Amino acid sequence: MTTTLQELLIPGTDRDVVARYESMAERAKDARFGVFEEEYVVLDTETTGFSPTRDSLIEIAAVRLSGAEVTARFSTFVDPGRAVPPFITELTGIGDEDVRGAPDVAQALGELDAFVGTRTVIAHNASFDRSFVAQGVPLASTLGDEGRWIDSLELARIALPRLREHKLETLSAAFGVHASTHRAIDDVEALCGIWRVLLVGISDLPPGLASLIAGMFPRMTWPLRAVLSQVAGSVEGSDVRFSLAKARAAREGAQQLRQKVDALELDGGILDLKAVESDELERAYGPDGLLAGMYGSFEPRREQLLMATEVAEALASHTHRAIEAGTGVGKSMAYLLPLALFSQRNQVCCGVATKTNALLDQLMYHELPRLDAALPEGVSYVALKGYDHYPCLRKLMNLTREDRTFKDTSAPAMVGALLSFVCQSARGDLDPLPLSWRGLSRHEVCASADDCLHHRCRFNHCCLLHGARRVARKADIVLTNHALLFCDMEADNGILPPVRQWVIDEAHGMEAEARSQLSCTVESRLLGQTVTGLLSASGALATMERDAGPLDGASPLVAKLRETREEARALSAVAESFFSQIKDLCTLAEQSSYHQVELWIDARVRDSSPWGALASIASSLAGRIEKLWGACRDILSYAAQFEELTESQGDLAGLVGELREALGALNLIFDGSDEAFVYYAELDRRTESSYDRLVAARIDIGEVLLERLYPEMMSVVFTSATLAAGEDFGYFARGAGLDRLDAEQWKAVRIESSYDFEHNMAVYLPTDMPEPRSLDYRDALGELVRKVHVALGGSTLTLFTNRRDMEEMYERLKGPLAAEGVTLRCQTKGFSAKRLRDEFLENEALSLFALRSFWEGFDAPGDTLRCVIIPKLPFGKPNDPLIQERGLRERNVWKLYALPEAIIDLKQAAGRLIRSSTDSGSLILADSRLLTKWYGRTFLDALPSRQRHALDTAAIAEALGQGRSAGHQGDDD
Repeated sequence: MTTTLQELLIPGTDRDVVARYESMAERAKDARFGVFEEEYVVLDTETTGFSPTRDSLIEIAAVRLSGAEVTARFSTFVDPGRAVPPFITELTGIGDEDVRGAPDVAQALGELDAFVGTRTVIAHNASFDRSFVAQGVPLASTLGDEGRWIDSLELARIALPRLREHKLETLSAAFGVHASTHRAIDDVEALCGIWRVLLVGISDLPPGLASLIAGMFPRMTWPLRAVLSQVAGSVEGSDVRFSLAKARAAREGAQQLRQKVDALELDGGILDLKAVESDELERAYGPDGLLAGMYGSFEPRREQLLMATEVAEALASHTHRAIEAGTGVGKSMAYLLPLALFSQRNQVCCGVATKTNALLDQLMYHELPRLDAALPEGVSYVALKGYDHYPCLRKLMNLTREDRTFKDTSAPAMVGALLSFVCQSARGDLDPLPLSWRGLSRHEVCASADDCLHHRCRFNHCCLLHGARRVARKADIVLTNHALLFCDMEADNGILPPVRQWVIDEAHGMEAEARSQLSCTVESRLLGQTVTGLLSASGALATMERDAGPLDGASPLVAKLRETREEARALSAVAESFFSQIKDLCTLAEQSSYHQVELWIDARVRDSSPWGALASIASSLAGRIEKLWGACRDILSYAAQFEELTESQGDLAGLVGELREALGALNLIFDGSDEAFVYYAELDRRTESSYDRLVAARIDIGEVLLERLYPEMMSVVFTSATLAAGEDFGYFARGAGLDRLDAEQWKAVRIESSYDFEHNMAVYLPTDMPEPRSLDYRDALGELVRKVHVALGGSTLTLFTNRRDMEEMYERLKGPLAAEGVTLRCQTKGFSAKRLRDEFLENEALSLFALRSFWEGFDAPGDTLRCVIIPKLPFGKPNDPLIQERGLRERNVWKLYALPEAIIDLKQAAGRLIRSSTDSGSLILADSRLLTKWYGRTFLDALPSRQRHALDTAAIAEALGQGRSAGHQGDDD
């Protein structure tokens, strides 16, 4: 599949930026960059794997480039002294016969060294190529000098920040240069073309920005510095200074919208809220209505109109809904149109909250633009997220002035990319950007509620976050995520505009997200970051001390700052002792070979000696935090008289807020008397790991919503394709607190899918599978999965509940399936889920083993996905702390919580198979408990298809093979 530039652009990119990107390849042909036109070397390699210590080179290619002209070429295969792995042959086309008789590594690198000489080297993801090349050349060689390697990937992120990815193959396709093929000889040619495009991109940056980025972190060896300086010198001149405020103001522009009012102030007052009538919805969703004009292939759906009517009735009657709308109902437009009409005729703001960014982006950049074009008055909308989703302009500019070093050059490149991004983005957040966060923490780039200076900030008028909030107060529809909705609830509705009518989509995940946002934690890594933020040379205390030094009357403040740094050092020592001691809790957890464990903190744990020892240190830690917190508050109070310290006050205030939260969580967890919470520890048995934490999580989210959410809302519509366990909404209603409202205040509605599941989805139940705990289960599962893959030739998604089971099955089957011509991928640790998704969608013959992140939100329409295999029913862990705590307090916990949760998860997984009216496929449920246990029928009855086949493994494979053959015959006809 060829990637176009439009597909690579982040949705919402401004038109002038799009036009500039589209012209870059043409402009690059004639562009000149002065002194930078000297000769340098473009290089690429292919290897047997990703580890320079275990793997080896198999191909090297390089060219000498002078300006846009290639003056010399070098290429060679390399004999790695071992077999080329099959997946490398599949990726690159290089096999054992190609490298047989080629120069060995030492000889090939010697020839490359001579070709390069003293020239600077350019490579895409240079650290990878250099790691293989540098270990085989003399220390004095250019190839061994990190400072002589320029990474075009880092440069691409600065030059082209509005792209969703910067892989060489996608860049070369998007800009129409020589195709990248995963062959070094081709990739070098592609990089030569892309390199010129990147230089044009740098020359397009706002005046002075390239020079500013080049001057950052002067003590670091950063090869891109010279590139940025030389390009800037060829287009800017030496006296140009960059102004972020001017660049942002020019980019942001002005948007004239009418201020919205609070619906609570309207209702029953001078003006009553005006309803959306059912007859206008019938016209809009009819064959000649509004939606018919929005979608070329629109077909009226009774189910969509039914849902829209329910949403409109909820808005008009000030009641709530739980609507399960099956795949194919068209639920997004079923709620967006009633919301838009209600908002406009009442001049109120309505909201939509989603669980995933994928759905939020679909609404923001696809559905709402269509609705805006179709409605006579249009519709105004904005996406709004929390502080940690937006770069803070003040912090970014402060970073450019810091004299610090990083182990990884990706840190300064990331700061440069973010500066470039905010200059090209009127609106937007960090979520679509490919950021690694190596060397920099999110806290250093993003503001928080505590350290944001609000109206006192010099960038307030052009801030990405506050700009979005200003627009939100005037928008018809505000889009946000579940997390911010519940953060707003915790902040007494101080974050979002006064939205009283909400649709919460993907509501099956609402309870878990609410619990996450309402939890209190004491975490090793986060507390360590807070202390570092106070103590480091560029930290809040040292910065304020430097700023306060020259000020009249600030000497007492300077003295207090120095005393407080000593307090912070004392806290650091106690915190280190605390998180070292916390590892002893691992002895109380169930014995297993897993590194990471959860431990329910019950009476047994609290009575144990490891907990007693930890509690003793916790008391000291709490005392230290409280003392430091008090000292920092005193500093803030004293510093308030100095206007010059406004910014350093903000930075310190953010850390003070983190100390306050850590102290509150520590006291809550070690007191343990608040019965609204379940207490547990997340531990890593490895001593070097710093991801241990203690958690206090709210048990009854429904009770919180009943007390904090519903009193502030007029209508909340929960919707998802999977809310009910079968036809029973009891599980969801308990989690959302709806079951405690009066009966007339809410209504549950199930809307069946308009798709023909009976015809398009076949459910297979293997009759010869042992129970999952049986010793024979893995062998039987392996045979089933192998035969299904062979019968279908790929296009199969196997969804596991356990990483170890998945990886073991992958190791067992990847070889036999490769021998049958089936390519199998696995969601192993460190492997990008996005990359796996993209690869699966691009290759109809590919099969994938995956975990929970693929159970929902993964759409693979058509022949890309023809079969889903689910080895085990997705029951939660029996030792889950929440389940154990509930078991102490309630009866029938398994039936009330574990069973319906597993049913809903299974419905989500099954929903991956049929994503359009023309899709068809097979669902294979390999858990024999569906046939042998009383609850098996409950699971099966919850599925949308009644087309079930209980067959043995051989018969299932035969049926799938026959179906595949029939499909191919139909295609031929």
